[in-house]
Amino acid sequence: MVLPIVDDTPAVAPQQGRRSSYALRVSLLSACQLDCRYCRPGSVTTPSTQAAWLSPGEHARLAPLLLSRGVRKVRFTGGEPTLRKDLVDVVAAWASAGARELALTTNGLRLPSSLPALVAAGLRAVTVHLDTLQEARVAFVMGPGASVGEARQAMRAARDAGLRVKWNCVVQRGVNDDELGAMLDAAADDGVELRFIEQMNTGSAAGYVKETFVSGHDVVAGVGRLSSSTPRSLTRRHASDPAALWQVRRRNDTGARDVVFGLIASDTEPFCDACDRLRLSAEGRVRGCLYEPGGLPLGAALRGGANDAALGALLDAALDGKRSHHPLAPVLRQPFSMADVGG
Repeated sequence: MVLPIVDDTPAVAPQQGRRSSYALRVSLLSACQLDCRYCRPGSVTTPSTQAAWLSPGEHARLAPLLLSRGVRKVRFTGGEPTLRKDLVDVVAAWASAGARELALTTNGLRLPSSLPALVAAGLRAVTVHLDTLQEARVAFVMGPGASVGEARQAMRAARDAGLRVKWNCVVQRGVNDDELGAMLDAAADDGVELRFIEQMNTGSAAGYVKETFVSGHDVVAGVGRLSSSTPRSLTRRHASDPAALWQVRRRNDTGARDVVFGLIASDTEPFCDACDRLRLSAEGRVRGCLYEPGGLPLGAALRGGANDAALGALLDAALDGKRSHHPLAPVLRQPFSMADVGG
């Protein structure tokens, strides 16, 4: 099932209320070297310029305000965040402000060379995006320049550097849904946790999503058909985690092993009631939902000379007004691509 993007406002979804803690996704830019078929081809905005990006100093100014309001986890995203030459300085700015759970989502192409500096700056976890294990297929799936070998090397390097490592794969019918078993085995071999993700109907690549959408239910069923046991549902690590955990037994030439994988089924099984996500765009707009249009102009206020009290008031408005803009919620949505908002 692919849910529609609506362009009217028949009602307003209820506010979700303040959370005791938040997970913040910090988009650092919208540019990326790759061209994943559900993402950049559907982009509906012009990528922001470097002059518009929040600088490390501006991150250092905003970080204490966000941390004091309950932000406990910070994940740096893009586009592709490793394209920022000052990425290490941004990570260090958040670490210096007191953030301890700092993570990065990346395609991995530029990660290994920057790992020592990122770890020294305070990075503690990495998620690598890879949608296929077949080198002959990867350019079609993720665009020219994508590399299975380099992505897996990045995961191993991050693991060897002592970071927590996850692997994200967006499952697509007729594109990579024949690789579920092979990916589970590769993740187990590499000592990383694989997470299968439903495509999100953001409205910008609706035709492609409609053609290739695979529900979370069908992903689990597919894993079961390819394995020696029926997948068993596990408890989420935290109620607000987007990934539901599953365990399945896999067999190979050396025997059997139990493999845990995550499933993010946000279109067919939304978790809005438990959502603790906040988002900060590369230009400094803060929003409480991936699907929320616009957001509040925190960065513009900072550059306009706002003091900490005024910036804090904007943040409080965002937190107090946090509500779901998911396609199931009857609120205004506008088409966007994942690259536009940082995934």
